Amino acid sequence: MLKKYNPNALTISVSAFTLLEVMIVVTIMGLLAAMVLPAMGILDDNERRKMTIAKMETIREAIIGPKDQYDARGRRIIGGYVGDMKKFPDLWEARAEVKPNFSGNTWPNPDHGLGQGPSYVLDPVHVFFRPSGEFDNTKWKWHRPYRKLFDDTTDNYDHIGGLETENEGQPRGLWTRFTEDLRFDLTGHPAPGMTEGDNWKGPYLLPPVEVDLESGEHYAESDLEYSLLEPKWDGTSMETWEDGDYSPTTGALGEFYDEKEKFRLLKNAGRLTDGWGRSFRFFITADKDRPDSQIFWIISEGPDYDGKYPTKGTCSGTVWTIDTDDTMGNANNISGKGYDEDADKNKDNIVMKIFSHEFEAIFLEEKIRKEQESEALIDNIRKSIIGDSPHNSNYGFTGDMQGLPKLFRWEAGTPGTWDDKDGTPTQYTKGQPRGLWTAKPNSQDAADNITLSVWGEGWRTKYFPAPQGIEGGEIIVDPWGRELLFFMDTANNAILVLSRGDDGKFDFASTNTEKTEPLNFTENVDVTTYDPLFPENQDNIYTIIFPYEYSPGYIKIEKIIVLNAVVGHGTHGTTKAQLFRGEGLAQTLVATTPLTDEDADGTPDDWITGSTGSPAFIYNNTTAGKIHTGARYLVFWNDVNNDGMIDAGENFKAVILNITAKPGSNQIPEIRVNSVDFIPLP
Repeated sequence: MLKKYNPNALTISVSAFTLLEVMIVVTIMGLLAAMVLPAMGILDDNERRKMTIAKMETIREAIIGPKDQYDARGRRIIGGYVGDMKKFPDLWEARAEVKPNFSGNTWPNPDHGLGQGPSYVLDPVHVFFRPSGEFDNTKWKWHRPYRKLFDDTTDNYDHIGGLETENEGQPRGLWTRFTEDLRFDLTGHPAPGMTEGDNWKGPYLLPPVEVDLESGEHYAESDLEYSLLEPKWDGTSMETWEDGDYSPTTGALGEFYDEKEKFRLLKNAGRLTDGWGRSFRFFITADKDRPDSQIFWIISEGPDYDGKYPTKGTCSGTVWTIDTDDTMGNANNISGKGYDEDADKNKDNIVMKIFSHEFEAIFLEEKIRKEQESEALIDNIRKSIIGDSPHNSNYGFTGDMQGLPKLFRWEAGTPGTWDDKDGTPTQYTKGQPRGLWTAKPNSQDAADNITLSVWGEGWRTKYFPAPQGIEGGEIIVDPWGRELLFFMDTANNAILVLSRGDDGKFDFASTNTEKTEPLNFTENVDVTTYDPLFPENQDNIYTIIFPYEYSPGYIKIEKIIVLNAVVGHGTHGTTKAQLFRGEGLAQTLVATTPLTDEDADGTPDDWITGSTGSPAFIYNNTTAGKIHTGARYLVFWNDVNNDGMIDAGENFKAVILNITAKPGSNQIPEIRVNSVDFIPLP
C-alpha cells in the first residue's frame, strides 16, 4: 500500500559544507593537535627546533635584555642579568662526585679539593670531574650544594667542568640569588654559600622545572645501573676516558661515548632544557677575534642527542698536557680543534652565541661617564671643605670653622639620630660630614650644634647640598648609587673621601670579607697608608685633604693708617683695629701716642702702625702665631666705651682679607682707612 505524501511531515535536507565551515573545522583540529600532541610527547623535530630557538631567545633576553631598545641618545639599553651585574652569569654544576676509593674525608669537608667554596678547586685524586647525584627510589636527585665552574689555569683541575671545555654547568644566577645553595655552614664558608650580591635584581627567568619527555630509564633506573654505565671505574685507576685515548681527530671516547653524561643530560631538574627535553649546554669562552672579550654559548645537541667538544688536551695519571688551541674559544680552528660546527656530531646542533662586545662598549662608556661624575662629585666635596685651597680662596667649611667637619653615623633608636660618637678619644672616624649642609647635624643633641659665623668665624652657609633621603638614608652617594665614604685621620688631621668605583670594592682600614663595606667605625685610621695600587683600589676615585692645604695662611701687611681717628681718653685715639685670625684670637691696635697728622690737614688726629721692615701684621708657617686661610676680617671701629669689643651702634669698617695657604701670598704694602667712612654696627 502506497503512503500518501504528507506535506506537514518533517523533512531533512542534506547539503555540502561551505569552504568557511571546512576551514573552521580544520583550524579547531589544528589547535587541538597543537595542545594535545605536545602533551603526549608527539612533536616532530621541526617543532622541537622551533621550541628550542624560542627557549634560547628567552634565555638570551634574561641575560642581556630585550632587543632593539635604545635610550634617548640612541644607545642600546642592556637589561637582564648583564644590565645589573655587568657580566655573564656564572655556570654552576651539582657537587662533584667523590671517588669510591676516597674515604674518611668525604663531603662536606671542603678542604680536600672536593670542589666547594670558597675556592671551588677540584683534586682529581679525590673526585671525578663531573656532577653527582643519586636515585631516591626511582627518582634522580642532584647532590647539593652546587659548585661554580672556572678555568683553572694553575693546575688545570677543571676538566670536565671548565668554562672552555665540556661541562654541565647552568646559569643559576638567572633565577636565584643563592647560586651555591649551601644547606649548612662549612668551616670558613657559611650557608648559603656564594650569592649574587646586592646588584642582583632578579629573577630574570622563571626557575626551570623538570621536563620528563625522555626520562633516561633506558640508561639506568638505580644507582647500581648508573655505576655500570660506560666509562667505568675499575676500583684502582681513573676512568678510561679521563686517563686514556681522548682523541679529537679519531673521535674515540669523548662526550658522545660517556653514557653517564648522556643519562645526566636527561635528568633536568633545575636545568634549562631544549625542545627535546635535554639539558642545554652552556659555555663561557674567550673571543679569539676580540682580546679581553667573551662569548656566552647556548647549545642544544639537537635530535641526535650528541655533540663533539674540545678536549683541552690529553691526560695521563691525572696530569693534563694542555693544548691551548683546543678550546671552545678557538671555534672552527684548524685540524679539527675547537668546536667545529661542521663536525658530524654537531651538524644538527642549534647554537646561539652572545658576545660580550655587544655590551662592553656601552658599559665602558657608562663607566667613563660615572667616573667623570664621581670625580666631579669628589671635587665639589673638596671645594666644600677647603674651597680652592691651597693656592686660591678658601671659601669652604675649613675657611669658616678652621677645622675639618666631624663625621656622623645614623644610630637607630626611638627616635633615631645622627651622632658623632661623643667622647674623647672615641669618635666616629667613618661616617658622613653632616656639618657641610647643616649647623644642627644631631637633631637630638643641641651640644652638637655648630656655632654660627661672626666676623668670619663659624658656620656660614650650606657648603654642600643636603643629600636626598630621610633618617639613615640621608647620605651622599656616588654615581653608582653607593655611599660615598669618608675616613677621618685624627692623628694627621686629614680626611680621605672615597668612591668605591665600578667594582664597588676598596681596601683600606677594616672591611668585610668581600671588601665592599667598611667595618669598625671608631678605629684609628691613617690616610697616608691608603694605597691606590691595591687591586681593589685601582678603580677607586678619591681625594685626601691634608691640613697644610688649608692652614696656616700667609699674610704680611707692612703699614696700617687710620685717618681722622676719634680722640678719646687723654691723647689716645679710641679708633681701634682688630684682626680675626680664625683661632679665636685677635690682635688689637690702638692709636699711638702722640697721634700724627698723616693726611696733612693740620690736625694730629691720625695714627699709623708698622713700617717697611717692621710690618704691622705678619703670619706664616714659621711665626709663633698663625692665621687660618679663608675670608679673615680686619675690623676698624670707634670703641666709644673703650671696652675693647665691637658693640652694636659703634661705627665700624671691615676690610676682608683673602688669606691663602700659598707661601708668599698676601704681601700688602699698606691699608688706609678713614673714620669718616665708618657706619654704625647694626
